[in-house]
Amino acid sequence: MKTNRMKKFTPYFYILPTFIILAVVIVIPIIYVIIQSFYTTFANESVFVGLRNYKMAFEDELLLTALKNNLKLFLCVPILTVLSLAIASILYNKIRGWRFYRSVIFIPYILAIPVVGIVFSYLLQYNGVINSILRTIALDWLGDPNLAFPSVAIVIMWKQIGFGVVLFLARMMSIDKTLYESADVDGATWFQKFMHITVPQTKSIIEFYVIITLIEMLSWVFNFIYVMTAGGPGNKTLVLEYLIYKKAFGGGDFNIAMAISVVLLAIAAILIVIHQIVMRKEE
Repeated sequence: MKTNRMKKFTPYFYILPTFIILAVVIVIPIIYVIIQSFYTTFANESVFVGLRNYKMAFEDELLLTALKNNLKLFLCVPILTVLSLAIASILYNKIRGWRFYRSVIFIPYILAIPVVGIVFSYLLQYNGVINSILRTIALDWLGDPNLAFPSVAIVIMWKQIGFGVVLFLARMMSIDKTLYESADVDGATWFQKFMHITVPQTKSIIEFYVIITLIEMLSWVFNFIYVMTAGGPGNKTLVLEYLIYKKAFGGGDFNIAMAISVVLLAIAAILIVIHQIVMRKEE
């Protein structure tokens, strides 16, 4: 009996170190941030203020600006999804040099974000390479309030698209080829095969990719903003992550920064729950 009980609990002993590390590095800090979001520091002492930090955060126009910008980044998700699917479908047909193209498309995804941000900052600045080529219609891509945010969004999509292409291509490789062969016999065009075979067969992966990318657009773009625009010009590229940074380390209120962090965590948690619900329905 004792031997059976030991065998039953043995797997838990193996994963216990991982759980301890996760608790120390992730769970405990999250709990601390949530608790401290209800306090403020006065004379080096923590004073409970209830929802005061949340009230002040939502009364700040910068929070609404940052939230709107994050929502604008959500518009990149359908574009990324469609482009990734289309490119993956083209590569799936094994055009000449398709392995090389797959590698080229995926390389940006594995590059460090600060490196990408710095490189594109030099390319897109007023006296940068792109404007030197255009010359007659030189634009201040990162300094113009109307161009800064779209410019950053394009850079983010350029880096992120490789993940989607490889993800969808891997799924397409496992689709029964007889489906495409039957469609060829019936005289189906590439677009018809794409809409009636590729998309339905990759539906679960599309749903996974959309949710994951939404979460990334919400809580993964800090490095781009920090390196390329620092939230400017005129807060036109401010996002929630960078606002938290400014509030915490830029002369703001650390506890208000924690309150905004909790708001960001809540939105991300909602997206994760939606993802779990979708995956369960698929099962």
